[in-house]
Amino acid sequence: MKKKELREEMKQQLSSLKKSSYEIFSKEIERSFITLQSVKQASTIGITISHFPEVDTEGIIRTLWEMGKTVVVPKCSPKERIMTFYKLESYNQLEKVYMHLLEPNPLVTTAVAPKDIDLLVVPGIAYSLSGHRIGYGGGYYDRFLMNYEGNKISLAFDFQLRDDLEKESFDLPVDMIITDKQMIKCHLYRNEDRR
Repeated sequence: MKKKELREEMKQQLSSLKKSSYEIFSKEIERSFITLQSVKQASTIGITISHFPEVDTEGIIRTLWEMGKTVVVPKCSPKERIMTFYKLESYNQLEKVYMHLLEPNPLVTTAVAPKDIDLLVVPGIAYSLSGHRIGYGGGYYDRFLMNYEGNKISLAFDFQLRDDLEKESFDLPVDMIITDKQMIKCHLYRNEDRR
């Protein structure tokens, strides 16, 4: 299936998710995520401020603060089509931008370099078991990942896993996908690792 068609189909599935299921699934994903060794070992974690119907990240962010982690969240620059991460210590440091999305206010937060982020939570709308993903269409994460060498994890509802994902040469896979039903080590599903 073509990226555009799959993106539209998945948006419809996500928007038809019942609020009660959304909350239960998000909580399951949060539970699995915070038990990961890579999360426990990371001192700085990059994560998005979710917007329904993406997997809810607010609980995760608050738990990471309780664990003493440095949480960094992205701000997009649409003109340059790049993304910069800023240290977030409180939800009061966010501001509303286009389409009601919340991003860090650069006047009250500090920018953090990609090399200082130990683990990055990479969003998407559909995923293959091998860790390839379809994003929301802006290409911000594709560009960011080209210069990022830390751990990459995605959080998704189980129905967002697809086996008909179109893979492109510039697609950089994530290392792990955590859903409400499973934890997938993506390298086990890549052809180059099956020798």
